[in-house]
Amino acid sequence: MTALAQPIHFVANADIRTAYRRAGTGPLLLMVHGAEADHTMFLGLMDALAKSFSVVAYDQRDSGQTENSSADYDIEDLADDAAQLINVLLKSAGGRSVHVFGTSFGGLIAQVLAARHPQLVGSLILGSTWPVHRRLNEVNPDALRQLAQLREQLPGAAAQMGAFFFSPGFLAARPETVELFRGSKRSGTQAARRALMMQAPPPSIDFSAISAPTLLLAGSADVLVPPTETFGIARLIARAHKQELLGLPHVGAIEDPERVAEAIERFLLQA
Repeated sequence: MTALAQPIHFVANADIRTAYRRAGTGPLLLMVHGAEADHTMFLGLMDALAKSFSVVAYDQRDSGQTENSSADYDIEDLADDAAQLINVLLKSAGGRSVHVFGTSFGGLIAQVLAARHPQLVGSLILGSTWPVHRRLNEVNPDALRQLAQLREQLPGAAAQMGAFFFSPGFLAARPETVELFRGSKRSGTQAARRALMMQAPPPSIDFSAISAPTLLLAGSADVLVPPTETFGIARLIARAHKQELLGLPHVGAIEDPERVAEAIERFLLQA
């Protein structure tokens, strides 16, 4: 059964009802999606990893099928949401920790999660991301400026936006991918809360608290987050290893899930 065919489950507390999907059997692997995505960005990657892991992909606040209150929130809140979900998963599956894979903005949440709740993170994979104490407009100001201009020209500029996330060959072979950029699945209110959260001062964390073995995974063709930024995290996390995937763009989890899965599986089976 494919990940898409798996049912949606929910974990609820006072002000949030978190939606998630689970596929496969084996050690728990939690996936944390990017800023403009939801858990469905991982469906192909879940299928590729399900033979070795029990893969869980969930929707953050104001994303996908998760329901939350109108209250503002920050990255620390999103990390604590992930910790709550992990605790529920461990209660039903046993064990004391899970593997965590965070990509792009999800990598920021994963860094905060591993620092605030180190006992819950057995291994950490950070893909196409940057140190959480820096803003993306510091990491790649030119790209952020161009993306802001293109957003004002949507839906006509969808193909141009797609070029920041996928390779030209993939977009030519899968032109329907451009539809991801023509309009948001979020309501205006949801999008505004996400934007406010992204514009808030970045959190300051104690990187020395991250004790889990960590893989820094970057695509050599990532034009949004340069691989040097992802690999720079190795200066902050003691047990960090680097791997570059040649020719892979920013959203490798969608473009080439098999190759991303191979890198994740190799690391986790050796960690």
